[in-house]
Amino acid sequence: MCRGAGTEAPVIPPTGATDLRDFFRRLPVATILAVVAWIVLRGVLDSTTCAMAQVITRAYEHPRVTRLVVADHRAELRRADFRADSAIPTVALSEIHFNTAVLLALFLSLRRPLSKVRLKRLVVGWSILFLVQVFNLIIHLKFTYASALGPWSLQHYSDLSRNLYGFLQIFTDLPVRFALPFVIWIGFNWDEIMEMFSGGVSGS
Repeated sequence: MCRGAGTEAPVIPPTGATDLRDFFRRLPVATILAVVAWIVLRGVLDSTTCAMAQVITRAYEHPRVTRLVVADHRAELRRADFRADSAIPTVALSEIHFNTAVLLALFLSLRRPLSKVRLKRLVVGWSILFLVQVFNLIIHLKFTYASALGPWSLQHYSDLSRNLYGFLQIFTDLPVRFALPFVIWIGFNWDEIMEMFSGGVSGS
């Protein structure tokens, strides 16, 4: 069939470009849902992160004196060998695991987020993120012991230990905490994400 003069064939955007636009359209709603889910799960995340960090810390302590107590979304660092009137250092737990919301938002923004394959990837990715969050909390604990307890810290930790734990705290607080959700998301969905963004660039 001949087209009339001046009639142009419709331009069909590349699949990747369409997917990229869909991703950014879904992202705001997915972010809201992820933040709500994180707020609902925050108490569970507080408890499980502290419990795992305490188990790992005490496994290498002699004697086993460290106890992590959750109070108002903070981890209180208690030791059985401290005086009863000693100040109790704390760590903000929300800062440790808020990147859970970032990971959830990224996964929910993809196509078919509740498919079996997608949920399996989310569970494995979330497990990796959780273990790193536990490690981040342990580093905060160790840095507090090494640097924030005055003469006790000077007596029990060397300058090398203080510098090492200080570096690890900064490293896990900044690049690792913010980048890891994106690394996990891309790693578990590499082919789809590369196709989505390469199509979006070529179709722009």
